[in-house]
Amino acid sequence: MTTDAVDHEVDFDLERIRVLEEENRVLKQEIRVARESAEITASLVVKQFEETEKILRRFQEANAQRKAVLDSAAQMAIIATNKSGQIIVFNKGAENLLGYKSEEIIGKKTPLIFHDPSELAERSRILSKACGRTLTDVDILLEYAIRHSSWQQEWIYVRKNRGKFPVSMSINALIDPSGDVAGFLLLASDITEKKRSDRALKESERNYRLLINNLPNIVFKAYDDGAVEFFDDKIEHLTGYPRWMFIDKQITWFDIIHEDDREFARQKYIEALKGDKTYSAEYRIIKNTGENIWVEVGGQIICNEEGGMDFITGAFLDITERKLADQALYESEEKYRSLFNSGPNPIFVLGMDTPHEIIDANPSAVETYGYNRSELLGQPFSTLGAFESEESDGIFFSPGELANGCVVSQKVRHRRKGGHPFYLKVNACPVSYQDRQAIILAATDITETIEKDAQLYQASKMTTLGEMSAGIAHELNQPLNAIKLGSEYFKMMTREKREIPEKNLLKVVDSISEQVDRASDIIQRLRVFGRRADFKKEQVSVNTAISRVISIIGQQLMLQNIRVELDLPEDLPPIMANSNRLEQVVFNLVTNARDAIDQKTTPADGFEERVIKFQSFLENDQVIFTISDTGMGIPKNDLEKIFEPFFTTKEVGKGMGLGLSIIYGIVNDYNGRFEVDTSEGDGTTFTFFFPRAAS
Repeated sequence: MTTDAVDHEVDFDLERIRVLEEENRVLKQEIRVARESAEITASLVVKQFEETEKILRRFQEANAQRKAVLDSAAQMAIIATNKSGQIIVFNKGAENLLGYKSEEIIGKKTPLIFHDPSELAERSRILSKACGRTLTDVDILLEYAIRHSSWQQEWIYVRKNRGKFPVSMSINALIDPSGDVAGFLLLASDITEKKRSDRALKESERNYRLLINNLPNIVFKAYDDGAVEFFDDKIEHLTGYPRWMFIDKQITWFDIIHEDDREFARQKYIEALKGDKTYSAEYRIIKNTGENIWVEVGGQIICNEEGGMDFITGAFLDITERKLADQALYESEEKYRSLFNSGPNPIFVLGMDTPHEIIDANPSAVETYGYNRSELLGQPFSTLGAFESEESDGIFFSPGELANGCVVSQKVRHRRKGGHPFYLKVNACPVSYQDRQAIILAATDITETIEKDAQLYQASKMTTLGEMSAGIAHELNQPLNAIKLGSEYFKMMTREKREIPEKNLLKVVDSISEQVDRASDIIQRLRVFGRRADFKKEQVSVNTAISRVISIIGQQLMLQNIRVELDLPEDLPPIMANSNRLEQVVFNLVTNARDAIDQKTTPADGFEERVIKFQSFLENDQVIFTISDTGMGIPKNDLEKIFEPFFTTKEVGKGMGLGLSIIYGIVNDYNGRFEVDTSEGDGTTFTFFFPRAAS
């Protein structure tokens, strides 16, 4: 190859190299531009992603905030719809109030399911009339949103369980960017408790007004400028001045306070200001008629933040009647004290509770009992002596009896200082004494009457024994004859010097001893019956008293062909009485029955026609015994007189007419009563009732 060819070839290669270098340069430049474009594009994409992520994050945050806001309103139902009425928002508060879950509601229901159909129908009628066109269903709510934006109204909501409750609800229109209504927003809160509170408040206010109107007190509110506000018209009745005169300060309260009491009232007010700001006082006011009225005022001074008086609130009460009553009570107590001190008979004031200590005693009591007043006061009343029963602890009444009024004791035996006994009739009544419940007990000395009664009873008893002497003598003759026969037997055997067999000796001696005991028993019964009775009560068996009397008089009744029948149960409870006096009652009844039988029949008529019957039993806590006879009976005209002293239908010398009078007195002493059932010519039955003795 030639040199030119070689050079040409070299030049060609250099050109290719330059071309290649230029292409490489261009390529590098393109690659650089492409890389820079890619980098710019990548940067833009990254930035776009970052912006998108920021927007998404802000959207999520806003959505979360919106949801948080909606859900935070747990007590408020927030419901939003689109224009067709489909629910698009249903918050937690709505779930709580209505009982639905949001997934049950959103996009599926309209708010109509939460409303009472009858209420919607009524609102449709009213709204349709106002619009001039018929509105139904969701259009009703939409129209409210357009017409009454944010206007709170009371509606009835219906829960999922069909329970109804009141809500306060506003219906707001949702407007899109173009200004058109895109739906509506319902904001509702349950006002059940509020309505209940409102009712309670109204009831409280009504009750307060009723209380103010019906209270006798006059409630007021006074101010430092002298004005007084009264809460009702009772002030006009009290003072005679109208309410407005006090409010307008044409007259002040101090103007009508009695001039003698104004300083006292002012001092009470000053003391309250310096103290605990409360005061109470009683003073007189003057009505517009000039009449004096007593009032009691109680008040509270209300202070402001600076410590000065803001106002006074309190109440007045008309106490004129109480003051007059207090004055009358004072005068009555003075009169009582005068009568108490000047009374001729003993008067005691006793404590209501056992042991009934003596609180007060009048001068007559001091003189009668012989004690100093200081010795009597504070002592149990029972220390002065026993009443009719040893078991009564000196007291003849119970709190239950006093609750029904005064209680009277027929006979009481007390002892003067030194032990000398005397008899009283006592009247006890419940009283209020020096602000405590007490008993006022007045006593009358009946010692002389008791002595005369005792003599009369004893005389009657001795007369009865005298009338029974024949029967008693006959009853005594039987043991005496037996004793005489025994002694005659001993005399005969001794005179004939005959030996008395041991068997016969023992038999005769036993017989004599038995008859001596029998005679002694008869004499003892006569001595017990004939002794003078006292008035002390004890537990006594009615059956025992009847049996003892029959044991004394039974023989004589038998001699007179009078049969005695006894129907006396063994378990009859006792009564509170005196055994000797109770036996006298039975004795007098038996003698009267015997005399009545003798007036109708004679001993020759036999036992069948001549009967006296005793019967006893318990009924309704009353011990009852009856005595019936087959005698003449009591004429109707004489029935009301038979208990009068000295009244008798017997012949002269046959009786004093005291038997039934004595029975009346004794039975009455033992809180007993009796009934008489008689028919002239057919006999008589006396029935006696006594309270059973306490266990």
